[in-house]
Amino acid sequence: MPPDQQPLQPRTHRPQSTVPQPTLKEFNELSGPWTGLSVQDGIRISEQIRLTIHAGQISGSGTDKDGEFELSGFYKQRTQQVMLTRRYTRTTEPSQENVGIAYDYEGVWDGAMVSGRWHPRMHPSYGGPFEMWPSRDTDLEELTISFEETKLLALPGGVSA
Repeated sequence: MPPDQQPLQPRTHRPQSTVPQPTLKEFNELSGPWTGLSVQDGIRISEQIRLTIHAGQISGSGTDKDGEFELSGFYKQRTQQVMLTRRYTRTTEPSQENVGIAYDYEGVWDGAMVSGRWHPRMHPSYGGPFEMWPSRDTDLEELTISFEETKLLALPGGVSA
């Protein structure tokens, strides 16, 4: 039978990917500035956060369109689970009625970012998704290099156009 008419044989191995994999970060070493996004009522909200992480304990503060907040929580290395409680210390509302209310954030660290769901502690059915990632200059530089390498390898011949 001519080679172009022979039946396809199943692959016995998978080819190795040439796309570089991002460096997985050790969560406990990522104290410093973080950036976050959350969704509330269908609207994406940007957050600037500063975290202190030590031996699985997390504390920090941040700001978003709703005001200033403090964070506390923990990280379980075995399951990569991140649990945070956010409480606003000052809000953009003149009444300041949301100051002190607990919002729970439950997510998973994947080596590059935390993603999960948030909700007010008193109303668990309300809430939405969130993501947060380290935004130190070194982390952003590594992400840019990884993206550029991926982009170059994705082009025909692995060279830039």
